[in-house]
Amino acid sequence: MFGLFHLVVFLLSALLWMLQGAWNTRAAAWDMSPLSIGLLNFVSYILYVASALLVAPRSDKWGAKKPMAMGLALFAAALLTGLLWTSPAWLFVTAGLSTVFYGFFFPCAEGLFSRMEAMEGADPAGTTSRFSLSYSAGNIFGMVSGPALIIAHPGWIFAGGTALCLALSASVALHFRRHGERLPGAYGKASRSEDAATATRAATTARRLRGAARAGLLAATLAFFGMMFLYPKIMLSQGFSAGSVGLYAAWGNIAVFFVFLVMARARFWIGRPAITSAVSSLALALFAAAFAMPLSPFVFALIPALGGTAYAVAYTFAIYYGLHTPDADNAKQGAIHETLIGLGIGTGPLAAGALMGVCGSWRALGILCALLAAASWAAQAFLARRGEGEISQLSD
Repeated sequence: MFGLFHLVVFLLSALLWMLQGAWNTRAAAWDMSPLSIGLLNFVSYILYVASALLVAPRSDKWGAKKPMAMGLALFAAALLTGLLWTSPAWLFVTAGLSTVFYGFFFPCAEGLFSRMEAMEGADPAGTTSRFSLSYSAGNIFGMVSGPALIIAHPGWIFAGGTALCLALSASVALHFRRHGERLPGAYGKASRSEDAATATRAATTARRLRGAARAGLLAATLAFFGMMFLYPKIMLSQGFSAGSVGLYAAWGNIAVFFVFLVMARARFWIGRPAITSAVSSLALALFAAAFAMPLSPFVFALIPALGGTAYAVAYTFAIYYGLHTPDADNAKQGAIHETLIGLGIGTGPLAAGALMGVCGSWRALGILCALLAAASWAAQAFLARRGEGEISQLSD
């Protein structure tokens, strides 16, 4: 079942994509170079990684809800810096403060869901699916509305975001007062784990396969976000209006959402690293091929859709194997998962911007994606051989 904290994830994911769309669209409107836009996102997501590694794992000891409520209150104040955007320097300030918060929030939420829903008897695959659907639905809403809203009413995102975060902070604090760290709910008999011994063996096997799945996630994140964060610049250079950028780019997040819906039901890949490596690498290869297609509005929607598909497939594999843990380190595993995403988001646009500068064409991104597809397959094949063990315990 979905609850308050899934709503929190949905709303904050929407806000993040509004913010990312806002600062990347504003950077493109100010005619910042692709390399400069890549640097903006690189610096921001290095801070995201630092926050995920240094702060988020402590919620395994502190609990998640009280730190989350305090973090939301602080983030509400930080969002007011968006009202001061008068030069590119302020983009760095707002982006940096935002990613510090999100680098803490997402691993904290992932740890809370995986630990507390497991105590309620929820199936780990169901837990990861509910989280993934919540944040991807928020991404769609945020990406569609962000760029157009920041042009028409630039202060609304920041003033509204401040009010939203204050309301969410109060809601999380009240939930903690009533329930402590628990996430009570009727998860249904169909989603309950079989027994403790089987669950422990399955989680131990999942731990062996984390490395391969995470390698695929890093490659897919580099490719997808390398394209997404430069898409406003690319589309504006092709004559599209700033207001239409979000509508086209949103196909990436729409694809992510629908892939998550499919993967929520699919179990054919669990415990089969050869399948996961082949599927994730093929998805990246198709994404790369789209950059060679003749230009049309359809192609400009297809490119982010294929990128979102590649990202969602790899994300599903990695979050399942990462959070399905036999150890009391759920937030730590969430932090590692988000660290890889942060590295990909930060490095992808920087690498893509540099490649576009060298080659003089946005189609060079196809070369980057093709190289990442090959690297993804090779890395997963190598790491899966090291991690294979009792994989039959994960398969039906």
